[in-house]
Amino acid sequence: MKRIICRGFYWLGFAAFSSLTFLLANVSRPEGEFEYSSPIALTISVVKDELYVLSQTDSSLAIIELETRLVTSEVPLGRFPTDSVLSPDGAFLYVSCLYDNCIQIVDLSSRAVSGSIEVGFEPYGLEISSDGKRLYVANSLSNTVRALSIDTGKVLFDTEVGRNPRYLAELADQGVLVVSNGLSRNATYLDARDGRVLETRSLERASLLRDVVFAKGGKYAIVAGLIAHDEMMTLQIERGWINSNGLYVMEVGERGRFVTVSLDGLLDGAANPWGLAISKDGERLYVSLAGIHELAIVDMSKLVALVEATAADDVVRLSQDVEAFDRHGLGVRCETGGLGPRGLALDERRGLVYVANYFSGDVSIMDSKTGSVEALLPIEKMPAEKSLWRQGELLFNDARLCQQNYYSCASCHQEDATMDGLNWDLVNDGKGNPKNAKSLHDAMDTPPVMWSGVRESMFAGVAAGQRFLGFIPNQENHEALTAYLSEPPRAPNPFVDEDEAAQARGQRVFDRARCDACHFGPTYSDGRRHDLGLRAHFEIRSRFYTPSLREVYRTGPYLHHGFAESLEDIFKEFNPDNRHGLTAGLTDAEIADLVAYLKTL
Repeated sequence: MKRIICRGFYWLGFAAFSSLTFLLANVSRPEGEFEYSSPIALTISVVKDELYVLSQTDSSLAIIELETRLVTSEVPLGRFPTDSVLSPDGAFLYVSCLYDNCIQIVDLSSRAVSGSIEVGFEPYGLEISSDGKRLYVANSLSNTVRALSIDTGKVLFDTEVGRNPRYLAELADQGVLVVSNGLSRNATYLDARDGRVLETRSLERASLLRDVVFAKGGKYAIVAGLIAHDEMMTLQIERGWINSNGLYVMEVGERGRFVTVSLDGLLDGAANPWGLAISKDGERLYVSLAGIHELAIVDMSKLVALVEATAADDVVRLSQDVEAFDRHGLGVRCETGGLGPRGLALDERRGLVYVANYFSGDVSIMDSKTGSVEALLPIEKMPAEKSLWRQGELLFNDARLCQQNYYSCASCHQEDATMDGLNWDLVNDGKGNPKNAKSLHDAMDTPPVMWSGVRESMFAGVAAGQRFLGFIPNQENHEALTAYLSEPPRAPNPFVDEDEAAQARGQRVFDRARCDACHFGPTYSDGRRHDLGLRAHFEIRSRFYTPSLREVYRTGPYLHHGFAESLEDIFKEFNPDNRHGLTAGLTDAEIADLVAYLKTL
């Protein structure tokens, strides 16, 4: 298909910027920001002519009558709903509530929550088995997939997978469950019956993997994600040589086999692929491109033909080809009319695709063949003028700020301003010394910024970040981004209420090991450089600034070079000479207690 352009221009009304207060937020975002509607997931009823829209920041479910295109009901939900699946009879909607660590059951006849099932930490994606007897949930912070009995709520299995699992899909006739791991460069194949790990399939340059679907009768599993070129220095923005964006097409029956296909254009990146939906006949794949506010419609016959024609020696070359989408006529990309598209749903009876636009608070109705926008259904209840903080959140996730649109701030720091778990050679402190991407949650009040302290403050860091996107810092953008990062979107810490006795013992270990010599006060950082004997052979310096320990439970891998996969590894493998606290002689039990305490910070 010839690529069509159906773009419009969006103007943001920026509020006047007066002053910034650099305060710590113990909730996910400033209180007023909960009032915004942020559509993230869509589900179409199998028995009623209805569309179910999850709105994340105001924790609600909107029910839309598709014939009239009106919101007929709203249901309050638990904190930060993220994904939903429908029971086979269409009577119940199961909703993952990220911040309440549970699955809520919405009775669609009474339009109310009728029950709740406790699961792991930060449940994200959901899937229901084809026979309707099992509910699968990806617990993104627990790094597990749990299977539950629909009838009894009993846990059937709870399997550790990769880091930060986001979405999953079942291939019923083969008894396979495929899981996309958001902070691992792989997908996990599970036996859908007993939860055994069948394969951990490496996807090499993958980053921030999102939705997953099966295609061509289950022959292929397809995952949306970034193609991260962290193997090289970040010297070239153009043509996708820092981050590009695409699809990972995995052949289910062939261990290890996958082909990466870019959705980018040569001068026009397809930043931040997120949601996927596939037509019943398997001929069209729909991909939401969250960073550039577009929908890609992919011709599956042409995609599969390209995948099957790609020899093993050409897989890497194809993954680097940002002209492949256009050269091979793989589909079209169209603007959704909204901002921040994430979840998708297909209405094949009407020939429509619905798109959840996170930042404009609406749902796009698009022609499923041409991609033209028929209408925008508003879910937003707030005034059109957004707060400075909300503008900053949008800009952080908006790749239109980047030359050629290949990446956004969220491409390296996720949508919540944390991190991608990769090591990047940013060359602002010299070439050839890649370091682990840091969460931005504590950057504002722990200057200087970055491991080497090359930015004196986060204010300077925000300006540098705009230059990294390829443009001279814009004053209005700078103010909005600074406001956003001054009160970062923190999730509630689920470890605070865990084993209090172990945490108390761990605090004593922390003090006895003199960890508090450098990690003290409200920031758990002394703001100074230290040589802990952790310099890697390729590095030009040995002294690095003390990072904050706040939210350390979610910011791995650890140390400036990311060599420690877990908190336990820091003490067991990377401190033999007691230069990083007096931990070399700790027993396994003491280390376990110390880690239990650290996870509460």
